[in-house]
Amino acid sequence: MFRKGLASSLPIAIGYFPVAVTFGLSAAALGFSRVDTLLASLLIFAGASQFALISLISCPLDAVVIPVFLNLRHIVYSCIISQKFEIKRPYITAFGLTDEVFATSLKAPKNERFIWGLETGAYLSWVLGTLVGVLGGTVLLSEKILTPSLVFALTALFLVLLIPNFKGYHALSALIGGTIALVFQYLGQASTGILLAGILSPIAVLKLKGRDKKVVK
Repeated sequence: MFRKGLASSLPIAIGYFPVAVTFGLSAAALGFSRVDTLLASLLIFAGASQFALISLISCPLDAVVIPVFLNLRHIVYSCIISQKFEIKRPYITAFGLTDEVFATSLKAPKNERFIWGLETGAYLSWVLGTLVGVLGGTVLLSEKILTPSLVFALTALFLVLLIPNFKGYHALSALIGGTIALVFQYLGQASTGILLAGILSPIAVLKLKGRDKKVVK
């Protein structure tokens, strides 16, 4: 099952790689050493939080607090995964549970090793992309045609993962999250909207599913 998970991680890996390249380049441009940048990807492995970290490092409190809040949604992810799978190694599984791994695992075989395969492919791609960004990202981003593609890669990956899951409760979660994000975008608080959408939409859907199950009984 691990090999099947690793094979299924290919779309995630393809999406992660250019974003990780951008992270490596951004960190280097902000004065981070190659070792620090690689350690961030090796030990943290959280795209949005890593970008927030390097942007806010001059404000130590924000650099700690904001990434923590950005990752609160993973508490919800973990609850859902623990209900669907028999988790024997929670610390291993939790470390690699990114947004894309979570979305892919919703239709995955109920085997923890499959999730490990997904996580391994995603992790290796992120670390390798960071390495390329640190060592040669300047050359890649000097090409005007490549720059927009690198920046949009993660957004495109989310869309690819969303489309086949856009039905039932998944569609409802996407609509709730999208509405929250759009409202806050209109109010000029896009970052807050994304954070709240990621936390509140899964919670709302879980409550609705629980209520519907009670009605059926």
